[in-house]
Amino acid sequence: MDKLNKFLLLLIITLNASCQMRNKYEWQSYTCQPSQQHNDNENIYRVEFARGDILILEGEPASLPFSGSSGRWGDSGKSWTSQHGTPIGADVIYYAGYEDKFYHLKVQFPIEEMKKAMDTTYRYNDYRNEKFTGLIFGFAPQGMVVVWKEYMFFRIELGRYQAQVIANDKELEKQLFKNWSMNRKEVAERDFLPDASCVKWDMYRQRYTFRVKMENENPALRLFRYCFTNYNGEKDIIFMPPRPATNYDNRALPQILELDWETSADERFRGNIFLNEKVIFEKFKNFKTEDKQEFEVKISKDNQKLELYLNHEPVEVDSVRIYKGSVMYEGSY
Repeated sequence: MDKLNKFLLLLIITLNASCQMRNKYEWQSYTCQPSQQHNDNENIYRVEFARGDILILEGEPASLPFSGSSGRWGDSGKSWTSQHGTPIGADVIYYAGYEDKFYHLKVQFPIEEMKKAMDTTYRYNDYRNEKFTGLIFGFAPQGMVVVWKEYMFFRIELGRYQAQVIANDKELEKQLFKNWSMNRKEVAERDFLPDASCVKWDMYRQRYTFRVKMENENPALRLFRYCFTNYNGEKDIIFMPPRPATNYDNRALPQILELDWETSADERFRGNIFLNEKVIFEKFKNFKTEDKQEFEVKISKDNQKLELYLNHEPVEVDSVRIYKGSVMYEGSY
């Protein structure tokens, strides 16, 4: 085989390997911001993108969705064109109208962690596991950017990053506002928030060591899972059988605690406990990260009442909802 044919064969093999890798990892990119509404019902923390490049190990082009951020903290609520490959960083320029500033986020993600993340799966139920489905970028005030790994119903924080203010931004202003109906001054007058701060969303990221234990008055009760939706944007699902309590784990505080249980073949239930932000952070403010705390969920014998306790003391919550359950698990009646 002459040199030219060898080169062409090598090129074909390389392109084929690249194509296989491209097809192996397919996922979505998302953006979000804190969900706090203006009187005109537009989100006051929305940011607009002048550049949204995601760096890919295999060299594939990838990007954030066009236009601006959406949704709520940790959850975009919008889909976008599929991306491919192993994401290892980002190069993003965005405008925060509520601060009237352009920011530049340039960051590298831990390569080995991201390689592992692409092949990791999380158990969703008895019948399926969830693979890597997306990367979520959250933009908070003062250049705070949080990135989460998404596995369909699971969200795990990758890290907290700091974008830098771009001082000389006149060219970026021309680029971003050239097709807008409002100029920069008008946008700033409408959206500017002089006291915008990332303190609240950094508070959400504080982690504590705790477990959740179920107490019940019905010996026929079978608990199947807990689902944590946390203030820091993470979401986790834990399958319980045959244990009545989760392991102690270091995690952010739960905003919603969901659980599935049964007491007979005709009595399947899903319960949601919506915690009160002020109450729960006040209770945890003097706890050290490593100190072990225990939540207790008490279910009444007739399945009509859910109560939450912390270290045996009742916790005031915003609301509790109990629904008829429809999901069957291994071990169901």
